[in-house]
Amino acid sequence: MQNRGGPGPNETRNMLIAIGLSIAIFLGFEVFFNGPARERVLEQQRAEAAAQLTQEAEQTEDARDATVGAAPSPEPQGPADRAEVLAASAGQRITINTPSVDGSISLEGARIDDLNLRGYHRTVDPESEEVTVLAPMNTRYGHDAFFGWETRNGDNTATLTDSRSPWTAPEGAALTPETPVTLTFSGADGVTIERTIAIDANYMFTITDRVTNNSGAPLELRPFGTVRRDGTPEDYRFNQIVHQGLIGVFGERQLRQITFRDAEKHARDRVRGRVGEDERVEEEQAQGGWFGLTDHYWLAAIVPAQSERYSAYFDSRTEDAVTDFRAAYRGEWRDAPAGQTVEYTQHFFAGAKRVDLLRDYEEALAIPRFDDAVDWGNFWFLTRPFFALLHFLSQFAGNFGLGILLTTIVVKIVLFPLVYQSFKAMAKMRGLQPKMKELQERYAADKQRQQQEILKLYQTEKINPVAGCLPILLQIPVFYALYKTLTVTIEMRHAPFYGWINDLSARDATSIFNLFGLLPYEVSPTLLGGFLIIGAWPILYGISMWALQALSPPPTDQLQAQIFRMLPILFTFLFAGFPAGLVIYWTWSNALSILQQYVIMRRQGVETQLDTFLKKRFAPKEAGS
Repeated sequence: MQNRGGPGPNETRNMLIAIGLSIAIFLGFEVFFNGPARERVLEQQRAEAAAQLTQEAEQTEDARDATVGAAPSPEPQGPADRAEVLAASAGQRITINTPSVDGSISLEGARIDDLNLRGYHRTVDPESEEVTVLAPMNTRYGHDAFFGWETRNGDNTATLTDSRSPWTAPEGAALTPETPVTLTFSGADGVTIERTIAIDANYMFTITDRVTNNSGAPLELRPFGTVRRDGTPEDYRFNQIVHQGLIGVFGERQLRQITFRDAEKHARDRVRGRVGEDERVEEEQAQGGWFGLTDHYWLAAIVPAQSERYSAYFDSRTEDAVTDFRAAYRGEWRDAPAGQTVEYTQHFFAGAKRVDLLRDYEEALAIPRFDDAVDWGNFWFLTRPFFALLHFLSQFAGNFGLGILLTTIVVKIVLFPLVYQSFKAMAKMRGLQPKMKELQERYAADKQRQQQEILKLYQTEKINPVAGCLPILLQIPVFYALYKTLTVTIEMRHAPFYGWINDLSARDATSIFNLFGLLPYEVSPTLLGGFLIIGAWPILYGISMWALQALSPPPTDQLQAQIFRMLPILFTFLFAGFPAGLVIYWTWSNALSILQQYVIMRRQGVETQLDTFLKKRFAPKEAGS
């Protein structure tokens, strides 16, 4: 007899869950993957818009110059080559050489403007170029930090040292963890500064200034510091899930974050006159804290003395089609009587946002919330403990991929009591399918009576039809926490796994077009829009999802059953663009769920589709058949 009773409440519930999850993953894919792809196109459009704004400003300036008879300014030149700039100024630089970084400090302004990370490379190839964190400002992607002093005598305020001031150093001086360097500045008014720069074995500079007033008159002095960047980072890609831009914690207050996009908008609004010329992106007065610029994995941040009361700001300005981002502060005024010396110590961090290292600095230097340089998100109460567990198990296993597998097991153990009850309910539901189908057929003409009889059946068998939702609902926060952890933490960057996976934070690069890694080349993810670039692990995930569905009660409605059969294919295509570590987690999680669910169903005396399949394939044939 044909079933005309329509779907029951259990099938409707399953349909709504499937549709909801599909929409959620489609939206996630749109925001986190298609969004960044479109952002690359928008970057070019924003650059063109910034160039147009700069041209408008220059035309206005030219018109003003023509009105007063002034000569026009010379045409701006493009950014210089970094290697050429460093070579030309080699005689005015102090080398930096530590186990973690290499680079140099310019004696012009005592700028820290050349820093590479020894332990990180641009690609997974260990022979590729080191990651560059800081570069001279007159080069492309310039990024530096400098520190200076201002003086005040009565109502007169002047800059004592800035980014152009000449400093001297002993011949052959080199900065290492064992050998700090001392720079000297001599002002025209008799004020001198001795600056001692030290660096540890990682990424923290310690800058100590001794300012001596030999001017013959009392002065007031205050320190300042600036970290700045010309344009967005070289490998910048907008990602909704990770903060990139201006960042800081002012005192003990809430973390402040301004994205590059929002700061660029402020710079454009300034050119158009929508904000005041002196209006900052953000301003704050506080005591203690830190502030700087961050991209996906790297941070450059000033850490003033935690006892210092200061005025800090974030700002951005567009010039020559490039936006200059900066985080800066001015400290307190302090008295410097004639012949006396003022001393001040601050810190500067430039390097990788390693969570353990940030926490060590946070504790050792009393820097508030320094590990918030990593974007834990609004659900930090999920992502922080998940990362701690994943990081611990990864160190224990010696491989981040193995850490993911062990983390999955731990999650399964923790959730097992709840999942066990859910799977028991699903097993009973599967056993009730024949009775439910019979009721649907018997009361096909009376939908109200049909629903009453099905609910009565649930009560008689003591089954909660909603209990089957629990495994899916419990996976949602785990999915988010793992995806966020894989995306924002540098510990996952270029982390290898066994086989063909050499970067767990990137998508599986194999596909049918390179015979799943058998041919020695990678296929561009933009081929055919990336739609057909499906790696081996996403395919394994799809198979595991299909096998897990085979253990679950199938919908009695044919339309729903057909939709559910399509879900593994749909999710295979969606997961093809996800980080390989996430796909490995989900595939392994499905495999464990299959084992759990199969054992529970067999203990409940329920035969699964897998049992049916095995019987058809391997059961001995009867005689004469």
